[in-house]
Amino acid sequence: MKKTSLIAALVLTLIPALAPAGTIKFPEEKPAVSFNIPDSWEPESDEDGVLAESPDNVATIYLQVIESEDDMKAAVEDNMKWLIEEHDVKVDEATQEEKEFKTGEREWKVISWSAESKEWGPASVGFLFSEAGEGKALTITYWISKKDSDKSMEGLTKIFESVKTLK
Repeated sequence: MKKTSLIAALVLTLIPALAPAGTIKFPEEKPAVSFNIPDSWEPESDEDGVLAESPDNVATIYLQVIESEDDMKAAVEDNMKWLIEEHDVKVDEATQEEKEFKTGEREWKVISWSAESKEWGPASVGFLFSEAGEGKALTITYWISKKDSDKSMEGLTKIFESVKTLK
């Protein structure tokens, strides 16, 4: 009987460890959303968001929770500046597209452009927006190389589908 109790206690202790290793709640202090990022994408958090890159370096995403319209505009400007100045990405403004899509019950708005990088060649860059509850929005900045982009689409789709608004 003691052995059965010991095994049951061990199993109950291990159950939290069975949760997906890549589940992230953000912002850390007062989480608004949770999402799963594969460990192979090596997610890194800072005070503003979570950065992750596909193992083959084809896709890079940066997730942020934005609290106001002004913060959203500032985030878009800052992230475009980051892509252009720090990563030498040339954005073709004439290719701007806006669309909407749904993953499960979650609705997304997308603004995207064609871009070019000396290191990685043609790419698609843009922003995804989705509600995060209490007037907040989840913003995802992305850069995806057009060469071999199909290899990362499954991973990206799983990340987008995993987003949950926390109450």
